[in-house]
Amino acid sequence: MTFAGDLVPCSVGTNFTPHVITVAAGEDVTMKIISFSQQGPRAICILSANGAISNVTLRQPDSSGGTLTYEGRFEILSLSGSFMPTESGGTRSRSGGMSVSLASPDGRVVGGGVAGLLVAASPVQ
Repeated sequence: MTFAGDLVPCSVGTNFTPHVITVAAGEDVTMKIISFSQQGPRAICILSANGAISNVTLRQPDSSGGTLTYEGRFEILSLSGSFMPTESGGTRSRSGGMSVSLASPDGRVVGGGVAGLLVAASPVQ
């Protein structure tokens, strides 16, 4: 296994502490989770979520590096991901990301890697 930088000592695999994060309507779910992850040198694993999203930016599945933005009300079908603390050259940061599957009111399903905003339309937990 190859890493871009040295891993920062953290509690991976030793102490699993579940947390429920509540994101208010209008807030960015991604930023709320990243903010929580920066409260200490620990790995974050997102197992699930429920609620609705009003705006999401996803990476395009091809190699173009582009993004797609969807606006409207989408129910969260699944949300998963992880953020790991890393250190490279004395600089600490986070690596990781999230992926989401969403359902529109007409039953259409969209999803992919979160590449930007993930704005809550209702409280999201």
